[in-house]
Amino acid sequence: FFFSVQKVKKDIGDVSILVNNAGVITAADLLSTEDHQIERMFEVNILAHMWTTRAFLPAMMNNNYGHIVTVASAAGHFVTSFMVAYCSSKFAAVGFHKALTEELSTLGKDGIKTTCLCPVFINTGFVKNPSA
Repeated sequence: FFFSVQKVKKDIGDVSILVNNAGVITAADLLSTEDHQIERMFEVNILAHMWTTRAFLPAMMNNNYGHIVTVASAAGHFVTSFMVAYCSSKFAAVGFHKALTEELSTLGKDGIKTTCLCPVFINTGFVKNPSA
């Protein structure tokens, strides 16, 4: 990860728009969800948001300019059976967005905008026949 961030900075300079849009899901009851599946959901669905934001936020803060988009999920607001770990990771993504937004405001970084997107079900192939 570190080297790819350095390459981005070298190749294009400061990033002013960051879209954190990665997600994985395992749809299963909590006890059937394997440890590595839970860890992977948290690594991708929330920790990746933190690492990429930490990588590109310093330049945004120096310039007081930028936009950070967090793509979470409706599962970050509403729960459903057989998706305990997924919902938990998306609640974390929504919380990350809210806390980051508040922190930037407190720091007076009003030139850095934030947006949180929470789509319902998208047919990505992770879940068969998604429906609300």
